[in-house]
Amino acid sequence: MPGCAHFRFSTKGDEVEAFPDPGVRAERITEIYHRAALPLALQTAGYEVLHASAVSHAGGVHVFCGASHVGKSTIAYGLSRRSFEVWADDAVAFKADAAAITSFPLPFALRLRHDVADFFEEARTEKSPNGKTEALRHRGAGPRTIASVSLLERGSDSTISRLSSAVSLPAILYHSYYFSLDDSAVRHRMTDQFLELVARVPLFRVTLRPGLRELGDFLDDLERRVLLPAPAEAVSAT
Repeated sequence: MPGCAHFRFSTKGDEVEAFPDPGVRAERITEIYHRAALPLALQTAGYEVLHASAVSHAGGVHVFCGASHVGKSTIAYGLSRRSFEVWADDAVAFKADAAAITSFPLPFALRLRHDVADFFEEARTEKSPNGKTEALRHRGAGPRTIASVSLLERGSDSTISRLSSAVSLPAILYHSYYFSLDDSAVRHRMTDQFLELVARVPLFRVTLRPGLRELGDFLDDLERRVLLPAPAEAVSAT
């Protein structure tokens, strides 16, 4: 990780060593470890990892994939002020087996942009160099089943639509972490795991209008149609 550190780990993924560049603070090393080195080590060790935030509820884990600054952390934190618990920020690890698609908890500190923190009226004691405010840290939990995956995009209107598995696979692979695809066994494992994910978990395309003014209405719609839907409210596949 140029300008931060070199990280070293084995294919077992059971230990990660960091070799910091001169003058880099320990807090920065820890942040990059959680957000980049650990996901790659886990993927090498046999897990699959998505670039995503997530919340947890009685029905399982709801995952929000997307590029940087699309609103993953904002949505997760907004839902945490309702009836949900923030499960992940930036990395969601999972495995598929005969019983379920299971997500495994990872350490994280959810960080909000300062304008988002101001919108939620968060008390801010210290501004981080990356222009974000730390809102909360992971509280710890056991593995939980993934209940839905939403692919976030920015658009002129806020929309939610169900995706077919054929459309979902290339879209969700775009948001996956991987260390190397040179090993055919790793490629086959990834393919099998992601095929199971898109076949067994509802996937949605979610577009968000820029700005925060309509966030409350958007979260209401997201809860009703994706997170806590009644049977009559199910979104049809497109």
